[in-house]
Amino acid sequence: MKIGIGWQVGVPSGWGTYGLNLCLALARQGHRPVPLSLAQDLCLDGLTARTLAVALRDHAMAEKLLSLHGGLDLPHMVLHGLGDHLSFSSFADRVHGSPEVGVAFFESALIPSDNLARARDTALIVSGSSWNQMVLEAHGLTNARFCPQGIDPSLFHPAPRAGLLAPGAFVVFSGGKLEYRKGQDIVLAAFARFHARHPEALLVTAWHNLWPESLETLRESALVSSLPEIDGQGRLKIKAWAAAHGLPAEAVIDLGPLTNAQAPRLMREADLAVFANRCEGGTNLVAMEAMACGVPVALSANTGHLDLIAGSRQLGEPVCWEMRGQSAIAELSGDLGRTGWGETSVEEVTETMEAAYRDRDENRRRGSAGARFMAGWSWDTQVARLVDLLAEVEGRA
Repeated sequence: MKIGIGWQVGVPSGWGTYGLNLCLALARQGHRPVPLSLAQDLCLDGLTARTLAVALRDHAMAEKLLSLHGGLDLPHMVLHGLGDHLSFSSFADRVHGSPEVGVAFFESALIPSDNLARARDTALIVSGSSWNQMVLEAHGLTNARFCPQGIDPSLFHPAPRAGLLAPGAFVVFSGGKLEYRKGQDIVLAAFARFHARHPEALLVTAWHNLWPESLETLRESALVSSLPEIDGQGRLKIKAWAAAHGLPAEAVIDLGPLTNAQAPRLMREADLAVFANRCEGGTNLVAMEAMACGVPVALSANTGHLDLIAGSRQLGEPVCWEMRGQSAIAELSGDLGRTGWGETSVEEVTETMEAAYRDRDENRRRGSAGARFMAGWSWDTQVARLVDLLAEVEGRA
């Protein structure tokens, strides 16, 4: 099956990671991915480039034709990335496939009528979480199917620690681009309380954010009084920002921007990874990768996180620490677009850290169970599920 991918593949974001792993899995499974847009600074090792040799040639041809004609009508399937409010990109207006499929990760539960109409005319909408699927069905879409992202088990798997931190420290990891939606302000406030009781604790952050407009959303939070400054290299001054909010500078280690390949070795140093996200349109790729490494994970019980928490029912044992106390943000804010969003209290996050600290055996059991659950979520497995959905659509075209 020849499948065009209509978002930028290989950029340092969830979409970029998804696109690159989608291309690789499709190629391994005998299909022909066509990345229609590539990151300008994409750097592939020789073996990966060899696996994607045909895809890279197809990309070069498509890019040349697009520059000549300003648009493309392709005789094969094209996947388009759909943004918040189920919005179609300007790229989707210029590049068309036969048939066309939308891949959706969105945070707002309100979808404009024009976007809904276009989605109804699309052959298939692939939803990135059960919550997204529920929202689409509530809007009357009957052509939506749930298929989550995956993890790369060659990178993200349990392994011995590299010993990069001094023994004896209790290490809490927090990842994801720094913004209101991802709830790092809650984690920071909770860790400040936790550190006051356990001064040997360390907070390790991977909060790099390439999008200043989403960083600005933190101004909504009553838990922070300022935003982090940005240094000359474009990195957030996380240590100084944490110090301004009551944490000693030596209690925080900021990892800065990371590649996907760098992340697992650093994640495995953590005793607990905490995700107090207010909303996830997908299933939180960073949380999935931490779980796959065997790192015990604490998850807010809302939106896309619920698909990960569901692993506890599937395995018959806890796969994470579930933070259940979720205040409805739509009711608190009056914004119906935030229906489904949840606010985890600082107290519950702090107590979750304490529970993991007190019962190290239980903490390790949850980490091990989370890794076993994520072993069934490899990119190859998830892309095979996706291909089954696409084959049904292509058979009807």
